[in-house]
Amino acid sequence: MCALCGYAQLAGEMITTCSTAQGRDSYGINEQISVNIDQSSPVIGCGQPVTLTATITGASEISWKRNGEFINGATTPTFTANQSGVYSVVVVSLLCQLESAPVEVVLQSPLNAAILTPSGNSACSGSGVELQATGGIAEWQWYRNGVALPDGQSLTYNAITPGQYVVVGNEGSPCESTSAPTEVIIYSLPAAIIAWQESPLICEGDSAEALANVASNQEVIWYHDEVQIATGAAQLQANLPGEYHTVVTDTLTGCSSVSASLFLEVLPLQEVEIIAQGPLSICAGQSQTLSLEVGQGAIQWQIDGVEVEGAAEPALIIFSPGTYTAEMTGDNGCVSRSNELLVEVLSLPNTTLQIDGVFPVLCGMEDTLLFTAEPGHAYQWFEGDSELTDETSNVLSISEPGVYSVSIQSFNGCSATSEAINVDAFDAPEVTIIPTGNINVCQGQWPILEATSGTGIQYSWYVDGAIIEGEQEGVLALGAEGVYRVSVIDENGCEAFSEEAVVQEIEVATPVIVDGGLTPEGQLLLTDEASGHQWYLNGEMIPGATGASYLAVLDGVYSVISIDDVCESEVSDGFEVVLGRVSEESIATKLYPNPAQDFIVIDHPLLIGTPFSVYDVAGREVLSGMTTNSRMTFDVSNLGVGMYRLVFAEGEQIAFSVVR
Repeated sequence: MCALCGYAQLAGEMITTCSTAQGRDSYGINEQISVNIDQSSPVIGCGQPVTLTATITGASEISWKRNGEFINGATTPTFTANQSGVYSVVVVSLLCQLESAPVEVVLQSPLNAAILTPSGNSACSGSGVELQATGGIAEWQWYRNGVALPDGQSLTYNAITPGQYVVVGNEGSPCESTSAPTEVIIYSLPAAIIAWQESPLICEGDSAEALANVASNQEVIWYHDEVQIATGAAQLQANLPGEYHTVVTDTLTGCSSVSASLFLEVLPLQEVEIIAQGPLSICAGQSQTLSLEVGQGAIQWQIDGVEVEGAAEPALIIFSPGTYTAEMTGDNGCVSRSNELLVEVLSLPNTTLQIDGVFPVLCGMEDTLLFTAEPGHAYQWFEGDSELTDETSNVLSISEPGVYSVSIQSFNGCSATSEAINVDAFDAPEVTIIPTGNINVCQGQWPILEATSGTGIQYSWYVDGAIIEGEQEGVLALGAEGVYRVSVIDENGCEAFSEEAVVQEIEVATPVIVDGGLTPEGQLLLTDEASGHQWYLNGEMIPGATGASYLAVLDGVYSVISIDDVCESEVSDGFEVVLGRVSEESIATKLYPNPAQDFIVIDHPLLIGTPFSVYDVAGREVLSGMTTNSRMTFDVSNLGVGMYRLVFAEGEQIAFSVVR
């Protein structure tokens, strides 16, 4: 190395001049060397190693450095850098050493420019779409519709204008990369227009309608003094003073606009109070006074919401029930409404008096008249203008003529006095029924009852205690059993009742003729009834034939009736008798006497040892035995009155009756 080296840089190269002198003898050695890396710093490698080339003059040795450290084996003018770092070249001549200016090498991955839109590619007017460049480390340039944006050299860009956006990385370099285009959409804001539909000056308690002009795809939110109060409706009934506005949102784009402000002024109402001068419950016929104690202006009274005609004064006298209010129109034109007063009108007690007769009269010396009043709380009876001191119940029994009334206080505290009733005294009428007492009526033979009264003007007939409607004459045609009475009211209003007539219909059962058997004397006919009888032959009465049996000695059709006292039954069915066919030999069994009282005799020679039974009309066996000889006597005193049948085992039977 030379003892003295001088350095100079010419045209980007490092140039060195060297010289040497020893002792007295002198000689000079001049050496000029230079070194320069051809690439300018920084050198960008796009995913590939970078080849650096050095231009060297006058040097014999070459060495490459990275980050200040020599690189082993790097001794040629070219070097392939496969690592990022700061590279330089050191050259050496005989006496001098020189190092080039450093060059930075940046080895990057290949660029793949793309645009990200974190919040989407659309925005509302007044805001923008955030665009982010991605794909590697680079210098970026943004374009809109193919035109470079002067302010678009950053990693991100806020696009406030619609159009097609691209980003270019490392523009003009080997690593240049252009993104795919991204369409940016900027939506216009919806119109937000609101207006009052009527005056924005209202009275307290009223409201004013505000209307928002919105389309079907727009949503409106109402605000009052910056506080949200309603959503969705285009109309708003506003009743509070202050500022109103809306936020209108386009549901398709999500963009919103704020309307201009509307202002509402609310005029105050007056305090109006109704005061009653007495209780709110009054009795019918009484009055009450209502008055307005607070407020000033024109007055209008109302009852149940309907104006009371002419009621424009501070005081109102009322008689009717209902809900009373008043309206007062103040100087500001606002109508103030009062409180409500519910007035109840209590009913008076029912003072209609009930009397125990048709007219308020006393009939006869011992007659009394009973007045009865409707239920109430308290009573006071009067005779004329004088109180009947001890008469304080709801009933009054009187026995003297006079003028009577009662004052009744009902349970609600209201009182009323009945009309005065004049009570006169007269003699009682007399009335009787002809016939009277117990009246037996044969079936279907109803008599006529007649009332006898010389002073009667009105009759009322009763059966079994119930009045007979429509029967108001002095005679009554009967048609049914019952206990009958008649009342008569005379010209004085006095009423009297007759004695009772007890009417009973006698029904006589129709008899039935039973064959009593053939005898040598004739055909024995029997009946099943125990009353009196009358027998008939061919419809003609048989004189003296009044028993329960009859011995027919003539051919013909026989019938019979039953007689109970004076009432007769219907005629029985006919029984035909033909005696010409009967002979002595044909009569095998004889039974007598018939009718019987205590015993019967059975006479038949062929019935010895034959079982027999006796049956009553109900088919019950009442006697049984066996014949032991041709003539036998049997005790029938224990049998009741009536018809019986004697039946032999071989089938023959004879009817007989028992009488007493």
